[in-house]
Amino acid sequence: MSDPIREALARMSAALDRLDAASLRHADGDRARQTLESELSLMREDRHQLARALDEEKASRLLAETHLADLAPRIDRAIAALRQSLAQD
Repeated sequence: MSDPIREALARMSAALDRLDAASLRHADGDRARQTLESELSLMREDRHQLARALDEEKASRLLAETHLADLAPRIDRAIAALRQSLAQD
């Protein structure tokens, strides 16, 4: 085989090696992107669940505060009645 043909084959082989390496890097990039997209999706779902849980806790706290506000005057009246009863004895 002549030198120009060998050189051309060597250049072609090197070009094919570079093409193969680029193809592998591209595939690795696609896998990394898919992994990141999956992780982002999981984070979004976690965020939605946390937001729901926070909303439920807020509603529960508001309900408890409402009940406490309703009970406070009743407790005050009971204390006053006990004090009055003890004062009469």
